[in-house]
Amino acid sequence: MAYLNNIKRVKTEKWFFFILLYLFVDYGRPQDLVPIGAIKPGLIVILILTYFLTLYGFKLGNSKQIKIIWYFVLLTAIFIPFAENNYWAFQTFRNMVSYMPFIISVVLCVNTIKRLKILVNVFIILMIYISLYSLTHDGIGSGNYFQDENDVSLFINMWLPFCFFLFLNEKEFIKKTFYALGMIVGLSAVVVSFSRGGFVGLVCATVVIWLFSNKKMISLVIIGLFGIVVYFSSSESYRAEMATITNQHEGTAEDRLLSWATAWDMFLDNPLGVGGNNFQTRFPEYQGDRFERGMWGRVAHSLWFTLIPELGVFGIILYFRLLYFNIKDLFFLKKINIRDNQDHQYLYILSLSAIASLAGFFASATFISVLYYPHYWYLTAIIVVAREMYDNCKTGENLQDIRKINKNMCI
Repeated sequence: MAYLNNIKRVKTEKWFFFILLYLFVDYGRPQDLVPIGAIKPGLIVILILTYFLTLYGFKLGNSKQIKIIWYFVLLTAIFIPFAENNYWAFQTFRNMVSYMPFIISVVLCVNTIKRLKILVNVFIILMIYISLYSLTHDGIGSGNYFQDENDVSLFINMWLPFCFFLFLNEKEFIKKTFYALGMIVGLSAVVVSFSRGGFVGLVCATVVIWLFSNKKMISLVIIGLFGIVVYFSSSESYRAEMATITNQHEGTAEDRLLSWATAWDMFLDNPLGVGGNNFQTRFPEYQGDRFERGMWGRVAHSLWFTLIPELGVFGIILYFRLLYFNIKDLFFLKKINIRDNQDHQYLYILSLSAIASLAGFFASATFISVLYYPHYWYLTAIIVVAREMYDNCKTGENLQDIRKINKNMCI
């Protein structure tokens, strides 16, 4: 039995390696720097993850969140034959399906605190890389999910809270320096991006960080210092640009409001939805006299106003149920007893980080069409893992010391 357990552990270690490799390919995009795009490295790693899923008995995932994501994927598929633009509806479904091998692999394979820490740190490393890339490329990323400064800022706002809380609670100097570096580089990239949506997301994440911090005075001092540095290091043009956020009659802000009004009209006519990525196809039908000419291809410039007209009532219900269960799990982890238990302490810190991360993501996403980006779906997998890991550890503690029962759990 011990021999079989060792074999299984070796195989899951390989599986975990490919989970990390997938993130490196999907977010780091080495194919943009080295001519390897022709071999489609992303597809290759997805197939490898699918192989591991079949090797261990393919499971769709038992958590409520994973089931809801599957229903969401199925909903995008149902629209394919009925959407005006079948091709874009199919592409939406294909993209959502392509995320699933990674999401389910994370839920099944990331079964130790050690692996969870590595996964979170890899996300932070990628955030630092993307920030550095944007700092040297006028605020934009390498493409795909980071085609403009708004996309870059949104991703950074999701992972800055993890840097903050881990920095605040980390004892080792090297790790503390690593998280501090993440905050400095990430904040610099958000400023350089000139993204007003990114600035709104940053402010919302910062407010939530302070509200949920268990070290409010220290947090306030750190936030204040970073705020002072950002203010005096930013250019006058940046401060002037951020000052226009509340101006609804400023060019892009007014256009967004008009697009949202069009999205609402489209939803009222199509309460069941028009299909994935079909807002831009149907836009000229509903723009009315809001714009001077037909604007085929215009996106909603908002996660919410992409969701509402494209996936309709059922999509709205599924998305908000997913958000509800994510928040429920995070607030559960926020209340766990962390006394003399380093594993529980990490899960607690992770819950605070994820709550602030959601605030930063949704605040930024309100102004960007990122409904089908993988960021939120991947974060959901981490939330599911954190909650299941606590439940499994707690069950083991009630029976006998979990470390004696299964060396692969809670180490």
